[in-house]
Amino acid sequence: MFSRHPDSDDFRSFVKGVSRSAGAMQIVRHLLGDCSVCRERLNEMGWDSERLERLLYLASSKQEPLPGGSQYNYDAAFAKADKSLTAFFESARPLEDTVEELWNEIASLPGEEQLRRVVEDRRFASPQFVQYLIDDCQSVRYQDPERMLHLTRLAILVAEACTAEIFGGELRLADLRARAWGYRGNSLRICGHLREAEEALSRATRECEKGTGDPLLRARLLEQKVSLQLHQRRFEEAIKSAEAAGQIYRELGDSHLLATALILKANAYVLVGQPEIAVDLINQAIPLIDCESNPHLLLVACHNLVRCYIDLSQPEQALSIYAETQNLYQELSDPLILLRAEWQEGQLLRDMGHLQQAESRLLEAHKGFLDRGLTYEAAVLSLDLAALYLKMGSPEDVRHTATAAVPIFRALGVDRDALASLLQLQQVADQEQQAMELIRFLNARIEPFAKHGLVK
Repeated sequence: MFSRHPDSDDFRSFVKGVSRSAGAMQIVRHLLGDCSVCRERLNEMGWDSERLERLLYLASSKQEPLPGGSQYNYDAAFAKADKSLTAFFESARPLEDTVEELWNEIASLPGEEQLRRVVEDRRFASPQFVQYLIDDCQSVRYQDPERMLHLTRLAILVAEACTAEIFGGELRLADLRARAWGYRGNSLRICGHLREAEEALSRATRECEKGTGDPLLRARLLEQKVSLQLHQRRFEEAIKSAEAAGQIYRELGDSHLLATALILKANAYVLVGQPEIAVDLINQAIPLIDCESNPHLLLVACHNLVRCYIDLSQPEQALSIYAETQNLYQELSDPLILLRAEWQEGQLLRDMGHLQQAESRLLEAHKGFLDRGLTYEAAVLSLDLAALYLKMGSPEDVRHTATAAVPIFRALGVDRDALASLLQLQQVADQEQQAMELIRFLNARIEPFAKHGLVK
């Protein structure tokens, strides 16, 4: 059919799914053959050719060797690529109402009533509304973790109510459900529900494997797995997952997303006690960040870099970076980020010997985390405060802090040994060495409940 190169109309017909099969195969062959003329036409049409190339690769990379010595069945590869491309670019059915109108219908309803409405009213069953809920979930990730949980629960119900007819085919529908389950898993992880988070991310992976092979979706799920694996102290797996996500971003040429993968990998090295490697990774990431599109990521990088220098016992370097990022903290002004900044400032002041100022910052951060029901952060801050009071020579404040920490540790779900150690801390508050040993023991016992870093 194409003795010539496909023109713009041919490509448009291909994307819309009206190209005959033989013609579609010819287009795929031109693309897989790295045809410079076709690539130039794609660029003129505004297509992301690198993403398209990666999609073709993923669609054809699992071929079985053929009998008789030929290694690949190229016809099967082209057929898979054609199917994936058609599914990837298929349009969803337009909405009768805008996503904003749909949301306004249920925004003032109680949470359970919202859940019922999106299941019973078929107007809500649209991929556009799923994406709207995911975007809203992302916008509150540093402010309201419980709202994230509710929004992702809505997104799951809507995605499950969508049909292949609504979204242009089974492959794209699988992608949609994978995305919704991925964000559900991430919100569960942020709220400390690690077992449920792992189940949600496993479901997301299964849906992704049934989908179009979208590389960005796969990389995003890998990132979400990294965050969970860090919580589960599966550090070696987390590093491998971050590297896999980073490799996809390198192949796509997306330096900003590569920066995210590098920062996640750096978090793993902080947690295995190698902050010097983490510093190198974060310094690689910072120049790659697109600060205009995602200023949060720059703040995450700087925040984690300060953490590294604290761990390296270089408080002056940590304070220098912290001071340079103060304007960014204030501009973003997300409550949880500001609480973490206040916590970090308290640690810096403590390490530099400004103990009274450190106490004030740590107390404010402790109250803020308690008010938001973030028990892990509140528990660690209780131990930070107890250690600070030991350094200040104030055993009564150590006892008071340990007593107040008991219900926090119970809410966190720690074992009896940890609770017994808190009671023992009250008794040895005037014996610095024994008290510090107990504080270190308690920190180790609650580490599996950790919500590390600022990323995602």
